[in-house]
Amino acid sequence: MTNPGGGNALRRAYVVVGILVLTASCSGKPNDLRHYATQDPVATTTSEAAPTTTATTTVPTTTTTTAAADVAGALMTDAAVLEIGFHPNIPQKSTVLASLPVCNASLSKPSAATAGAQTGWVGASAVTTMTEYVAAYPKSTTAAQVLAATKAALVCSQATKYPLAHTPAGVDASYSWCEKGSQISCTLLLAKGQLLARVQVVKTPEANAQNLIGELATPAAAALAATPAT
Repeated sequence: MTNPGGGNALRRAYVVVGILVLTASCSGKPNDLRHYATQDPVATTTSEAAPTTTATTTVPTTTTTTAAADVAGALMTDAAVLEIGFHPNIPQKSTVLASLPVCNASLSKPSAATAGAQTGWVGASAVTTMTEYVAAYPKSTTAAQVLAATKAALVCSQATKYPLAHTPAGVDASYSWCEKGSQISCTLLLAKGQLLARVQVVKTPEANAQNLIGELATPAAAALAATPAT
């Protein structure tokens, strides 16, 4: 005899299978539940602000400050030139000269100065003036090297070599010359360590300018020699 209940159960099984097949075909996705179990979860992204950076400032060394003090201390004093007949006229100022007007002679070879100072005085008359410039060079360069390079450039017709009667004591090198142009002047270069001094006298006649530059060589060299090397 046929079991009516068994037939009903079989029909229900067919219906469930048909529904599953129909659902899978309509969704377009695999009907294997293991497929869904192995899917990676959706990643969640979190926006993070970029880390804040602080700019660093390099603190300068005291090299330049020390050089500026050296050049100021290596200038001749008012008392030293008063005996030669000069009085303060131009206030001291910080400046660096790259070259000289005469022959365009460089003061920057083999290296440029790191600091410089200049001042001036006036003689018994306003037409007699004297200026001094002192520059400090880096440790890699000696003032004698700069003086030699400048001397080699002083070959134009404007500059006429004038040797001093006595070589200044206490310096490494020296050179002097006179110039003729709108004004007659004589100039002296002195080198000591990393310090270079330039002394220029404007005076007529030329013989008087030569005498004055010879007298100024001694206090100028003494001021350089008294300045400690840094």
